[in-house]
Amino acid sequence: MTKAPADCMTKEDVRAEIDRIDQGLLTLLAERHRYVTRMAEIKTDPHEAHDPVRIEAVIAKQRKRAEELELDEDQAELIWRTLISWNVNYEKGIIAARKRQG
Repeated sequence: MTKAPADCMTKEDVRAEIDRIDQGLLTLLAERHRYVTRMAEIKTDPHEAHDPVRIEAVIAKQRKRAEELELDEDQAELIWRTLISWNVNYEKGIIAARKRQG
């Protein structure tokens, strides 16, 4: 049963809720990863993986969403820049490997 933060009376209560949320986050990251993989399959050149205009648009959107959710915008930006950086490198690797295979 989900508890609101104010309803958590012990550290164990809080940890249980954080674990529940972490599981949901991991599930969503796995789903997102499948779309990143598909994007890498669609792109034809490794240079397509890094799109600075798109990256900055995504960052701006996430900062705005974070502010609306009362989450520190700098923290959200750091998370998304890390995620995007990893995804760009992942996509480049898939695209380059496919090109080598012909």
